[in-house]
Amino acid sequence: MSNEIEVPGGSVREKLTPEEISERTRAAVGYNYEYKDKYLVGREKIREFARAIQATDPIYYDVEAAHAAGYADLVAPPIFFSLIGIIAHRPLFEEAVVGYGAGQIMQSEQRVQFHQPIVAGQTLTCHVYFDNFRQAAGVDMIVTRNEIHDQNGNHLVSAWTTLVGRTSGEEINPDFYSTVEKVTMYGTT
Repeated sequence: MSNEIEVPGGSVREKLTPEEISERTRAAVGYNYEYKDKYLVGREKIREFARAIQATDPIYYDVEAAHAAGYADLVAPPIFFSLIGIIAHRPLFEEAVVGYGAGQIMQSEQRVQFHQPIVAGQTLTCHVYFDNFRQAAGVDMIVTRNEIHDQNGNHLVSAWTTLVGRTSGEEINPDFYSTVEKVTMYGTT
């Protein structure tokens, strides 16, 4: 956890009620910070990521192909930005928006605007914004925004993520998780 940022509502030392979780989350709208660590984009990480998502464009693997396409180095697949986004969100959910345990929050929507591609050799910074909170149909809806820049201040990516959180103490049917996994996860073995 970062000790460098002011946390709305202060630190939490005891279990919060569902109402307290929602009110604390509502009060955190406007909270923002620049993630304290930088992310150095490496060639092997790009190649590994491209293999994992089964992306086949040679600009993800071959430096000469990337040069021929006009890039300074290997190009990261567009969704690569999510690596730094996930890391940069940790302080938000560890310090400001607390009370949503594992299985109580799920991504429901994502919108991304790509300004420039991410390429190997860049050092990325991520500024995280907590943009919106509302309640609907018994769930909390949280909207975050990530603004990612390189070491020269070039704006690379803007990403908005909507998360749906449950603050009720009700147990979730275990079959729910296997159903969601079958719907949202796919791949080959």
